[in-house]
Amino acid sequence: MTLKINVLRGQDQIGGSIIEMSTETTRIIVDAGANLGEGKLYAHVPKVPGLFSGKPSYDAVFVSHYHSDHMGLLKHVVDGIPIYMGHATYDIALALSEYKGKSLEFSPTFMDEGVPVSVGDISVTPVLCDHSAFGTFMFLIKSSGKTVLYSADFRSTGRMDFSALLDVLPEVDVLITEGTTLSRGPDFHEPSEQELEDFAVETLTGHKGPTLVYLSAQNVDRIVTAYNAARRTGRRFIMDELTALVAETAGLEIDGFVLRASHSLADLGEIVATSAGKAGSQSGLFGKHRRAKAFPAVSERKAFSSPDFMLCLTPQSLINFQKVAHRSSFKDGVLFIARRETEILKPAASAFISFMKSIGAEVPVLHTSGHADSGTIDRLIRDVCPSVIIPVHTEKADWFARYEDECQVIYDCRDFEV
Repeated sequence: MTLKINVLRGQDQIGGSIIEMSTETTRIIVDAGANLGEGKLYAHVPKVPGLFSGKPSYDAVFVSHYHSDHMGLLKHVVDGIPIYMGHATYDIALALSEYKGKSLEFSPTFMDEGVPVSVGDISVTPVLCDHSAFGTFMFLIKSSGKTVLYSADFRSTGRMDFSALLDVLPEVDVLITEGTTLSRGPDFHEPSEQELEDFAVETLTGHKGPTLVYLSAQNVDRIVTAYNAARRTGRRFIMDELTALVAETAGLEIDGFVLRASHSLADLGEIVATSAGKAGSQSGLFGKHRRAKAFPAVSERKAFSSPDFMLCLTPQSLINFQKVAHRSSFKDGVLFIARRETEILKPAASAFISFMKSIGAEVPVLHTSGHADSGTIDRLIRDVCPSVIIPVHTEKADWFARYEDECQVIYDCRDFEV
């Protein structure tokens, strides 16, 4: 019996990850991601018979986390193939979909950290790792006496202990690892979330005006960073609907508020959030859309009655907030940009940033990547001592050539036998 690895997509690009592993009797898929920038309605679905078309010929799909470039094609997986993922991955993906009035169109089987799942003669053990997506798993795959580690997306700069992760990882025969940030150069180093928090506190110490944080609600670590900075500087912590919903779903224990009418989607009209203890009530035009229930609501007038607040905004709430910002003073205020550069260059975000600058706000960057820098990738490789490295999720696979004297590096992985 041999274990074969076939990277169907995602080896020479960032995102769109689809990896096949098989023996003579069992076939599984690890991640089924859409290409970056592709919407759910127009995602390119590769021709993989038995996975996306025809009769099912795979025994399971394992999903590392809820970002669309790793699970965006799950709706296209043919019926009858079990889909495995962590509880947190499903809960947040479901909350995000229901918030938009959509369904996930699949029902997963859940897996728990450290508990192996056996599918035929392949065993998959999820290992919790640090990434900008809450509850991300690496996967230890074992079969035929061989061990493969799929790193998924990971980093060492979040709030998890990377050394503790390395302590639980064994030496492996094959390492399939991401290299998202390698195109940024050999000296590129990401700041940690703790460094971002300290920077935010230092910045706010010199400002008495209102504080905004433009972030992705999917980035739970960044919500924690913003909240900690607010607490340390004595500011009231306020979230738009989507941020509050994700914070609630992730189980964050934070003392915060949700801003009323914070959504920008026109068909929802004005949204009035529920206050604590009234989770069953609905506001007029909200319908069946998911809302945050764990945080007390605060009106625009009350929220902005004094400048000692920090408000988290997402792309979903920029438009609405800009309408009310005209009526408030942001002199000596701060707008932290807590998203990657490609996102802030989009027209709506760029216009909002220009607007905030025009009314007197300082606009510093408060962002770090969700992906490992080169030093972190080196640490992982040195720890698990692979005989084979398969780079994925990267546009700089040749970076791994430095390891060719120590192990085999597979740049075009087609039915590689472990």
